[in-house]
Amino acid sequence: MIPQPRSVQRADGSFKLPANVGISAPEDLKNEATYLGTRLKSGLGHPVSLDKNGPIKLAITSGLPTEGYRLKVTPQGALIEGGDSAGVFYGVQTLLQLLPPQVYGSDADKAVAADVPCVSIEDAPAFPWRGLHLDSARHFMPKEFVLKCLDVMATQKMNRFHWHIVDSEGWRLEIKKYPKLTQVGQDQPASYPGEDPTDHSVKAKFHYGSFHGGGFYTQEDVKQIVAHAAKLHITIMPEIEFPAHAMTMLTAYPEFSTTGKVPVVKSNHSPDLINVDEKSLNFLRDILDETMALFPGKWIHFGGDEAPKGQWKQSEYVQQRIKELGLKDEEALQGWLFDQMSAHIAKKGRVAVGWEEITHGGTPKNAVVMPWLSMGTAAKVANEGNPVILCPVGPLYFDSYQTSDPTDNQALYKGPITLRSVYNFNCDLPNVAADKKQNLWGAQAQLWTELMPKPEHVEYQAYPRAVALGETTWTIAANKDFKSFQKRLAVHVKRLDAMKVNYRKLEALPPVQWDTASISPASKTVTLEGPVNGPLAAGIYIATPTYESGGFGLWFDKIELLADGKVIATDAHRGFTGANPKDAAYTLEVKSGVPAGAKLVLRASADSHEGTDSNGSISFQKK
Repeated sequence: MIPQPRSVQRADGSFKLPANVGISAPEDLKNEATYLGTRLKSGLGHPVSLDKNGPIKLAITSGLPTEGYRLKVTPQGALIEGGDSAGVFYGVQTLLQLLPPQVYGSDADKAVAADVPCVSIEDAPAFPWRGLHLDSARHFMPKEFVLKCLDVMATQKMNRFHWHIVDSEGWRLEIKKYPKLTQVGQDQPASYPGEDPTDHSVKAKFHYGSFHGGGFYTQEDVKQIVAHAAKLHITIMPEIEFPAHAMTMLTAYPEFSTTGKVPVVKSNHSPDLINVDEKSLNFLRDILDETMALFPGKWIHFGGDEAPKGQWKQSEYVQQRIKELGLKDEEALQGWLFDQMSAHIAKKGRVAVGWEEITHGGTPKNAVVMPWLSMGTAAKVANEGNPVILCPVGPLYFDSYQTSDPTDNQALYKGPITLRSVYNFNCDLPNVAADKKQNLWGAQAQLWTELMPKPEHVEYQAYPRAVALGETTWTIAANKDFKSFQKRLAVHVKRLDAMKVNYRKLEALPPVQWDTASISPASKTVTLEGPVNGPLAAGIYIATPTYESGGFGLWFDKIELLADGKVIATDAHRGFTGANPKDAAYTLEVKSGVPAGAKLVLRASADSHEGTDSNGSISFQKK
């Protein structure tokens, strides 16, 4: 099961899924019963009906926590009780994971026999915010793919979808009062050379500031997506970015820009900012009003990041406005702008959310902050009383490549951000006071799509790392174990197969792993070794050390391959694996094939002169 539940007690026997399944559920759990029935019918081919005497029973029970559930399976059937409808839904997900993986498919042409093991499970999430962020602005993602993203999220009990739908490269949300927003750049290419992460023949290139055509979401599209998310107990948080990342916005309506002119500089950090006069503020309010009418969720994100203040510094009007408002500088003006929009959002009964930079001019009252640069800022904001959602570049920017293997999709942002580093991420920041811990809401992963033009690229970067984040944000720390997760993940990817997700295939467990316990503080020289599975054909193999967590990386001097105690391949050079790896790939030429039965060992010579707080592994594969 993924995420790992809080308490699992197994019992003898099983519940045999009947040919025709009856589900007993009250009216207020009809959505959850329908979801379960659809999965049993579409995935396993079992007809389902709502039947008050059915062997599968759903109920809301007082005394269980929010989003918590209790699942009991006996030979006679299954009972799922939740503290609320969301808890029942998560209990349904756990029940589905006790069935064959194809239950998550959609093309069953005949009934699949299935026995559910008898078990008692009590469970509840560690954190209330378990999120995934999708950038549909840089590259438009079709409505059908967004719906699929939500379906896959639900299998990991993730509950927040942060939708980045506007940026300098494209405006993807229909705003009826301002129709030109979605017209800008629609005649331009949907993508450009160098943006495909799987194409190693060209160097990756960010086309910041180049309009990316390809479409937008109508308001009817959004309503359909929001309704689907609600059925999955996922809240969608839209992001309307300002005052920067606004090239599309200000190209469509330059009268609201600081200069009053169409932007000409094409850059990720475009210098063009929205103006701070009343007509520009009303422009933003109008957009926010239409957005809030489409998205009923509690949270509205207004961006706030990466806003160079040059135009505000040079604008006579803006400088006069700063004086009139009694503000110190442009950072304080940005804080004032956020206060104005946060108050407008609050009047609609919503809560403003922004990136880390909204704290630079004074954090807006009651706003939720998403730190992505500094966990020190995260702790400071939480200690001051504002809620925090952790979004650090490392390890939660999933546009980063996933291993140090040179054959991987390294035409991406940076990295590696490994599966283990995501799993080991700790949402419970140690430097937050005990009475402020409730301000740590959880975490989310970011899927920025500058170098992911197609849905299959997004899936490859998201999974299986999003599965690890699902467990990291749901499972209590005492129950987390990466080796256990790896074993369970090998089963879970079969569910991803059933949903036709283009995830990054799992590798065999690396032959060599290191951790703090295996590195002696008494010696700077470290020998690391582990078994390699044979037989091996003649050819070139790559051994890649990958730092995964801890305070220090490791330096390597040599990696060699031994067969029955004899060195058969060596690569000796100085390499480093850490936050900024260098020359961390070792080429081993096996000149003659090694038959089955030979004892193969991968051995590395390293040193830990910088420190022993290090965890990582060495992969081994044919080039």
